[in-house]
Amino acid sequence: MELLVELTDEDLLRAGDTAGLVRRYYGPVYGLTRRLLGNGPDARDAAQETFARAIAHLGAFDRRASFRTWLFAIAANHVRDLLRRKKQLPLDPVTEESLPALTLPETLLFRREDRDRALAAVDRLPFDLKIVVTLSFQQDLSYREIAETLGVTINAVRIRLFRALSLLRKELS
Repeated sequence: MELLVELTDEDLLRAGDTAGLVRRYYGPVYGLTRRLLGNGPDARDAAQETFARAIAHLGAFDRRASFRTWLFAIAANHVRDLLRRKKQLPLDPVTEESLPALTLPETLLFRREDRDRALAAVDRLPFDLKIVVTLSFQQDLSYREIAETLGVTINAVRIRLFRALSLLRKELS
C-alpha cells in the first residue's frame, strides 16, 4: 500500500480518494481561512465548506490544472463571500502597471514581537491585499499560482503584493 505522501494529487483524484485530498490539504486550507477570517471556529467552518464545495464540484475540475490552486480559489471565494455578507470586506481596486517584486525583511520574521506586530498589520490589510500576502508568505504559492487562484494576472498579483508590503513597511516602521 502506498503512503499518502507518495501519491500525487492526480493519483488521489484518479482513485477518487477525496479523504486523502482532505487529509493532505486541510491544514493549508484551514491556515488560509484562519488568517483571512481571524478566528478558529469561523475558519474551521469555512475550511469544511471549502471541501464540501470542492468535492461537490470535483467533476468540473480541469485535471490539467493544479488541484491546490483550485482548492485555494474555492476557499478564497468562500471567505470573500462570507466577509461581503458581513459587510466587512474593504476592496482595493487594482490597476495594471509594472512594479518590482518585494519581500518582507527577514529580520522582521526572526523576532517574535516583530512577527506578532507584522501578523496584526497583515490582518488590518484590505481583503484583496491580505489574501495575496497570505498565499505568498503563508502558503508559499508562486505569483503564477496566486494569479490562477484569484483569477487575476500575474502583474495584478505583483501590484497587490507591492501595495500590501508598502503599507506593511509604513505601518511597521
